Amino acid sequence: MNTYFNGDFHADAYLMYNYLSTLELYTGNERSGTKFFNKEKGSKKPNSLKFGWTWRKRMGVVEREYDNEKKMYKTKAMMDNPWLLDMFKEYAHYYFPNFEWSEIQINHQPEGCRIKQHLDKINVGDSILVAFGDYKGGQTYVKNKNDRNYTIYDARDEPIQFNGAERLHGVTSVTQGDRFSLVFYQTKAKPIEPY
Repeated sequence: MNTYFNGDFHADAYLMYNYLSTLELYTGNERSGTKFFNKEKGSKKPNSLKFGWTWRKRMGVVEREYDNEKKMYKTKAMMDNPWLLDMFKEYAHYYFPNFEWSEIQINHQPEGCRIKQHLDKINVGDSILVAFGDYKGGQTYVKNKNDRNYTIYDARDEPIQFNGAERLHGVTSVTQGDRFSLVFYQTKAKPIEPY
């Protein structure tokens, strides 16, 4: 059943960009301020939010909805946009059908912003990263496994798979346009049911 996408990678990237650019995005505490992003003076605020489940019952004063099946709480992004789960499952079905994931990180990197080099603390095993948008700059760099060098990727070309908990990675500054990215990853939580 084709609900959101048609199976053509570049056409679906355009569709995904349109879906993501209409969302109200906000950043949680763990990625606020300059902990995760660096931005040039005068640049728009970047955002990074988790879509999935959490063990935290509250976000500030807001109490999260409990998911009896997962035995966890839904993130604010999932509570506000439950339809995204089907969309993300369909996208994963087309482009990495055998990859198990339980969460998604949604990032918006406007012009003048970069993502600092970091390790993903709670990820288990490999993650898959894919980016969307008509932007310049915004290249992903990942430390090689066997030497001190980095490999540079344009995550719009194809999904990139690597272990972000073990390999340092980041994103160079976007010099023009807006970059959206999705990181599909697994935590200790049970993977979601496939599409």
